[in-house]
Amino acid sequence: MRTFITCIFASLVLFANAETLITESKIISVSEGGYILQVGTQPLAVEDNYQTRFLKNKEAAKRDAFKSGDLVVCRIKTDADPPQLREMADKATWQWLDDIRKKPQRGTITKIDSKYVTLKLDIGGNHSYRATDKSDVLIGGKPGTLADLHLDMVVFIKGRTLPTLDTFADVISNQAIVVAKKESTAKPSAQKTKKMDPIVPEGMLSGTVTGVHGEILMFDIQADRVLHITYNSATKFSLDGANGSASSLAVGLGARITYKRDKTGRIIASRVDLNKT
Repeated sequence: MRTFITCIFASLVLFANAETLITESKIISVSEGGYILQVGTQPLAVEDNYQTRFLKNKEAAKRDAFKSGDLVVCRIKTDADPPQLREMADKATWQWLDDIRKKPQRGTITKIDSKYVTLKLDIGGNHSYRATDKSDVLIGGKPGTLADLHLDMVVFIKGRTLPTLDTFADVISNQAIVVAKKESTAKPSAQKTKKMDPIVPEGMLSGTVTGVHGEILMFDIQADRVLHITYNSATKFSLDGANGSASSLAVGLGARITYKRDKTGRIIASRVDLNKT
């Protein structure tokens, strides 16, 4: 567990050069479109969609399995605005999934269909591996095919993570798999359909206030998309040219925000100029 937590903090440190953040967090609130997470000491608003994967108790779960106050580990796509939640799990399940993605696993086949081979794993839980004719099947150490697999068969599977977050079955064998010590040669996905350019690291934004979350020092604006703005005790506010404060925030006001982004993708306001539209 200590190594696992160290890896998570390392991912935070290395984030500046990445588009994905893997982090422990606490769910502050849940809305129809996403979550507000506490990452470190600050809130981070993320959105989920039909592609977001939820896992709990070593099984695939539904969105409503998680609620305010839960401690979770999340995979977040940070080069989108707002940041996109790709995966959420309780801490024990995340470590279980990390082991599945990095180490060969032994289990009993419980289901086979045209896309997946599902195992009841010796380490607990069930997991579905994406399997195609590109998966190497070995029976008694000799090449085989997916047709050689059957229900209740005990096998070993070595997987790797696809850009879709499916676990692809690289090798399926009825004998233990010896893993050579080498890095994966899998190339990053070229898929990405960028809808909008990410917000630049610092500058100014304008929009209309659509939500105020004073308890966590955050408000929302509608610009070319919905953006979540974080402020703090150093943030300067004005209202129609006169000195203001965070209490001046109200839905419907126009807002011009001077900001910088932090390493988690949060938009941190240094100044907020409000006006009645």
